[in-house]
Amino acid sequence: MAIDPKLNAQLHKRLPIGDYEEILGVFRHHWFVYVSIWFIGFFAVIAIMASAVAFTTPASDAQGAANQYDSIILGVAIVLSALAAVATTIPAWLKSQEQLVVTDEAVLQVLQPSLFGSKISQLSLQHVADVSVRKDFFGSILGFGAVTIETPGEQANYTFSAIPSPDAAAKVLIEAHENFIAALESGRLPTSIRKDGQDSHSVTVDAVEYQKFLDFQQYQASMARNEPPAATKQADTNDTPNT
Repeated sequence: MAIDPKLNAQLHKRLPIGDYEEILGVFRHHWFVYVSIWFIGFFAVIAIMASAVAFTTPASDAQGAANQYDSIILGVAIVLSALAAVATTIPAWLKSQEQLVVTDEAVLQVLQPSLFGSKISQLSLQHVADVSVRKDFFGSILGFGAVTIETPGEQANYTFSAIPSPDAAAKVLIEAHENFIAALESGRLPTSIRKDGQDSHSVTVDAVEYQKFLDFQQYQASMARNEPPAATKQADTNDTPNT
């Protein structure tokens, strides 16, 4: 899929993507996600205002008594409606910031759990074990679904929900993985380099050295999560006495 040059530049600046790393696909949530959020907010506002109208219905006025609490009830209803609108807008905005980015070397999942920070997870294409698609009832009708990237060992899987055309997204992931593995197994990883405004040209990267680099990245990630590296885990397992 073609990537807009402006979006491509923004992603390279925002995410940990190499200068010469090619972006193959960018996937966001389906519009149904936002409609669902806004529908909940709209229903909440309608319920609040309907309750306010019910309490200010001139039942007492029919008996000649003015309801002195009408203005208070309506004021509270307006405040609650505004809060409901804000509470709807924030989750919709958070979802709009989330995306799944596929490059020719890795998969990046960008989540926005709060207004004050995002969570970026990165997975080398080498560690993609399988890609699966799951659709619910509405997804089957409207054409969206969840894409799960399965990883080997104890590493957590990556799941990105409500992607438009999830089968096409899965195809991009699978083809990127297969191309990366083929280059890795051949012992030569093709990389495009652009220097001093000259046209890009193909160079090769030693596969063994690149594997060492990937292992070092995985080691750094495990240390950042306060987890022992894989080699240490294996040694601890071997040292455990049999009972």
